[in-house]
Amino acid sequence: MKKFSEIKKIKRFNEADDANDLKNLSIEELRKLAEKEGLIKNDENESNEDENSLTKQLVEEPVENEKNEDNTSSNPSKFFSKLFESREMAHIYHLQVNGEMGSHAKHTALGDYYEGVLGFIDDIIEIWQGQYGIIEEYDTIDTTETKTKDTIEYFNELARFIKEERKCIPVEDTHLHNIVDEVVALVYKTLYKLKYNK
Repeated sequence: MKKFSEIKKIKRFNEADDANDLKNLSIEELRKLAEKEGLIKNDENESNEDENSLTKQLVEEPVENEKNEDNTSSNPSKFFSKLFESREMAHIYHLQVNGEMGSHAKHTALGDYYEGVLGFIDDIIEIWQGQYGIIEEYDTIDTTETKTKDTIEYFNELARFIKEERKCIPVEDTHLHNIVDEVVALVYKTLYKLKYNK
């Protein structure tokens, strides 16, 4: 029998507008909603947990590690370090451009990226630190990849990294996610220039 403590936090039931509505439901109504959502089976109704306990577990108590799985990690320094790395990598790629066809467009696109991203990095980290405190540790920036990795390949991987790892920022912090969106847009704009402007 699945215990209610094993059920992940429910953000919303179809018939309840918000967590306050769930708190106002009786134990039977909560069980019916849990059954409807497939969280418990009909024969699992028999439980010695009282209404307050059930409500608390369904609405208020996040499952241990849920924060890490779903939307936040306790250490965002890896994410911010990658943004710093991308600025350095773009600058080095920018300086390594040679006189082949399309090199000026590539040189300019990379210059636009490393000049533009720094303001976004500065904004997001200052806002983060104003809200959560100073970030103490950053990863060491290693730019040796510029010798072996194609510029377009690097920026494609960067876009994937940012979209996957942005979960270190709480979902409700839309003010921070808006800045991350600007960085993602800049990465794709740079990719457009690298691929199609010659």
